[in-house]
Amino acid sequence: MREELLHKVDGLLQQKNDDDLRKILVREDDREIADIIDALSHGKRKTFAILPPEVQADVILLLSEASVHSVLPRLPDAVIARFLHFLDEDEATDILQRLQVKRYPHILEKMREDRRKPIEKLLLYGPETAGGLMDLNFLQVDPTSKGSAILNAMQEYVRTHHKKIPVALFPGKKGILWIPSRALMSSNADTVPEQIARPIPIFHHAMDQEQVLDMMRREGADVACVVDDHEKIVGVIHLSDLLRVAEAEASEDVYRLGGMGPLSTSYLESKFTTIWRKRVVWLSVLFIAELFTFTALARFESSIAAVTALALFVPLTISTGGNSGSQAATLITRAMALGDVAPRDWLKVVRRELFMGIALGLTLGVVAFIRASMTPQSILGAANRWMLGLVIAQSVAAICLWGTLVGSMLPLIFKRFGIDPGYASSPFVATFVDVTGIVIYFSIANAFIL
Repeated sequence: MREELLHKVDGLLQQKNDDDLRKILVREDDREIADIIDALSHGKRKTFAILPPEVQADVILLLSEASVHSVLPRLPDAVIARFLHFLDEDEATDILQRLQVKRYPHILEKMREDRRKPIEKLLLYGPETAGGLMDLNFLQVDPTSKGSAILNAMQEYVRTHHKKIPVALFPGKKGILWIPSRALMSSNADTVPEQIARPIPIFHHAMDQEQVLDMMRREGADVACVVDDHEKIVGVIHLSDLLRVAEAEASEDVYRLGGMGPLSTSYLESKFTTIWRKRVVWLSVLFIAELFTFTALARFESSIAAVTALALFVPLTISTGGNSGSQAATLITRAMALGDVAPRDWLKVVRRELFMGIALGLTLGVVAFIRASMTPQSILGAANRWMLGLVIAQSVAAICLWGTLVGSMLPLIFKRFGIDPGYASSPFVATFVDVTGIVIYFSIANAFIL
């Protein structure tokens, strides 16, 4: 994006010179226009609204999620209906599903019937399901047809529907098969579908989009088939359609790992009250959980009174568990997102993290022993510095091991019970390990010193 063009657009917005602004923008390609709208700090909706509807249709697909949320809800129903005419049904449905449901009928009634009916069909499926992700651009062919007849049918489909080349599918003996268009075009006229067809992933229309993404990624599939309750083909999914799903899921995971609710708009465009609400809920839960540290410390009040130095090492020992647990939680959550780890692998994870926790704990324990044994005598009082060093070292090692195991298991447990593993966030793990770590620390101290 050219900086001088951005400054010119910004200046015309301030001057409210809509005619010149429209003339400048329509000379640019769609990607350039989308980049300009994304970069604007104000006037996003107005800049988008003055574009011709056919340009709006292309630009809306290129805008960032933050810009779409800033522009789309504030557009009149008639404006949205006009540019939806220039989008495929699945793309138009995706746009509609970002609006409030009560706006659907007002927008759809302004569209032609031949454009409205397919969108209404797709709206019957949940927005987070395979059905809500699919498009209707497919052609079910006769498995006994010759290659030339299939090519003619595809060309007729493109001509009558004014769309791109459809996905050619047919039911085979082992399920639904896909005929790649390139393979069909390079084959001879007498080729039968089974000679060039390939297996295709098949998803029920109610399957969650995240599961669809994981399965297509694992199988390396470019296209998938969606069926209804009666195994009838109702649509297809392209891998490119899943890019938005992948971006949204990644964003949600990052927010949840940080211990807050996902934002639907950009940080700077989000209202103060919205960000406060997204953050305060988790912080309140974690704060209440941290109150148990007071209960745990009160239980060992006599131990702290007997050896004052023990209190000085509480932050050191407890933070070790939180850090190691957060590391493990992040590592396992990411591995699960990539499909490398599943709940059924819990025993393998426990075995690996058990040895990893021991190795990390011993390493940090040595450092803790050296530091604790250097404690000045004036602080030690009647305590033995070597025994104190041994207690601190053992506590650090044990809490590090405990944090590693907790951090690695929580995402798997959450997934097993149908909870997003992202909720096993670093703050959540750290809070849990803080409370239990105090008990571990003072239990070891009582056994060796008191």
